[in-house]
Amino acid sequence: MKRDLVVTAGGKEVEITVEPPADPHQPDARWRVVVDGRTLEVDARPVRPGTWSLIIDGRSHVVDLDARGARTAASTGLDEALGTVEDARTRKLARAAARHPAATGEQLCAPIAGKVVKVLVEVGATVAAGQGVIVLEAMKMENELTAERGGTVAKIHKAAGEPVDSGELLVTLA
Repeated sequence: MKRDLVVTAGGKEVEITVEPPADPHQPDARWRVVVDGRTLEVDARPVRPGTWSLIIDGRSHVVDLDARGARTAASTGLDEALGTVEDARTRKLARAAARHPAATGEQLCAPIAGKVVKVLVEVGATVAAGQGVIVLEAMKMENELTAERGGTVAKIHKAAGEPVDSGELLVTLA
């Protein structure tokens, strides 16, 4: 299966696409590796876990890969490079998510008629998704209403002790 990767080492980023051969057990099977747009045919064989024997452009290399926390060390003989290896698609999605944070703000309405027992927040407070906001009593049972997306409490429409009808606005989060 083809993998698109981004390797960062020594302050430099390199885009790499690795495509294994259709049948790696064939004696002349070659990996297709594209490094920053340059295509290489690579004879790659695993020697043991984390160690590969590579023949690139007729030159032999033994590469040891060693995970060190969030980084990976790659060494060939006396040379060693420490860097990160990321899946290109995962990285792209993470960067897009960082540019577009999750939506916040919502209006909490009474799901059923009842009475406000307790308001758990105050105007200006930051509310996380899933956090309790207000407690309603209906049919002699207390029900805690939680924020779905979270946000900042912009307005509290009902106080403790007030009756509410089904669908009535209770709290606005911005």
